[in-house]
Amino acid sequence: FTVPNNGDAGTIYSNTLWIAGLDDNDNIHCSAVRFNQVGEDYWSGPLRINDGSTDIFAVMDYHHVWKIKRSDIDAIINNTATEIPEDILTWPAHGNVEDGYAANLAPFVDTDNDGIYNPLKGDYPDILGDMALYCIYNDNYDIHSESGGEALGIELHCMLYGFNAPDDEKLNNTLFMRTWIYNRSQNNYNNVYIGNWTDFDIGYPIDDYIGCNVERGYYYGYNARAIDDGGGEPGAYGNNPPAQFVMILGGPNMTPDGIDNPKFDDNGEQLVNESINGLGFGDEIVDNERLGMCGFVYHSNDATIHGDPEIAEEYYRLLKSEWKNGDKMCYGGNGVAGSPNTTDIPCKFMFPHDSDPYHWGTNGINPGIDEWCEETAVNGNPNEYGDRRGLASSGPFNFSSGEVHVIDKAFVTYWPSITFDRDEMNEWADYIKNYFINNLNK
Repeated sequence: FTVPNNGDAGTIYSNTLWIAGLDDNDNIHCSAVRFNQVGEDYWSGPLRINDGSTDIFAVMDYHHVWKIKRSDIDAIINNTATEIPEDILTWPAHGNVEDGYAANLAPFVDTDNDGIYNPLKGDYPDILGDMALYCIYNDNYDIHSESGGEALGIELHCMLYGFNAPDDEKLNNTLFMRTWIYNRSQNNYNNVYIGNWTDFDIGYPIDDYIGCNVERGYYYGYNARAIDDGGGEPGAYGNNPPAQFVMILGGPNMTPDGIDNPKFDDNGEQLVNESINGLGFGDEIVDNERLGMCGFVYHSNDATIHGDPEIAEEYYRLLKSEWKNGDKMCYGGNGVAGSPNTTDIPCKFMFPHDSDPYHWGTNGINPGIDEWCEETAVNGNPNEYGDRRGLASSGPFNFSSGEVHVIDKAFVTYWPSITFDRDEMNEWADYIKNYFINNLNK
């Protein structure tokens, strides 16, 4: 993730989607990758709607990322296009119905309302932003050789989009991602968690810290030192390095309960639950609530309890904000019970600083530590900086056969005006969240 795009430094090395849950027999189904160094859990293309299967022909046909520009769409609308780009001509609007795939896949504007995508007659892709990238992939072509988990039988449609906004620094440094996740299997899943996993590399990769903001629903990587010099290595930012945060704008739908779940109690106090950073709470609409960031855990590039997961059970535990050995994450210190400056209070969020004033992460219990962050994690002293990976998760929720859940995220590169400042970063986050709610949440 190179930022700026004409430079040689970046903020993210890898970013992937994890999802895991239980079937009716309590078997774990898990799809999760990090670097594909061990194997694969995802493949290109859709799944058949009757049994969630696919074949090599679909994998090959959809092994492509479609790149669409708003200017090319405008040219089609205004009848000024001299040539229609190949990615608009081949937009994957329809699946092969005769082979069992869904009739409609990628969204499009059907100008003549005949139900058939035909760009030569004026139809065009229905994208968000001024430029969008679109792909379709699945988790059920082969065995899961990365996580070792059983497939869920899900089909994912991903649109990454951004805006050309040179006069709007915050919007111009943001990419949005919308993912539609279809359960094409015959299984009904429960206790499902979905996560966004990020390996932050803020320029020089081994001098970073990590944290999260509970109220606003985002997590972030930042340089532990004021200067990202990298010991003279290329790819460092030098003075005033940026921070990178990932915001869960709208997660999966809460399991329907027939009510409009409130945001505040009868006394007007903020409830200590998903309403803190979720969407649709207390808006007088029944069962439109979407989860936000329900947990955050970090891990390092090592083999310790803080290290990389290797099997499906470990991926699932991290998604549930537990350590990979099944121990509860505890508030303070390094999050491991019995370690220096760590309480015995289970928590959902690592390094929230002061962003959880209602103590949602500790189930309403005041842990007695005002600002838990990497700078003060060990008896008031800083953690040793390093190569940080973070996982924000949403759940639990039910995912029935035939259902679809939509996930909205934002990737924001925050450039400090002077030096890294959490209050200033929160202003960026508030701006992007409000922009999403007012313009894109539809």
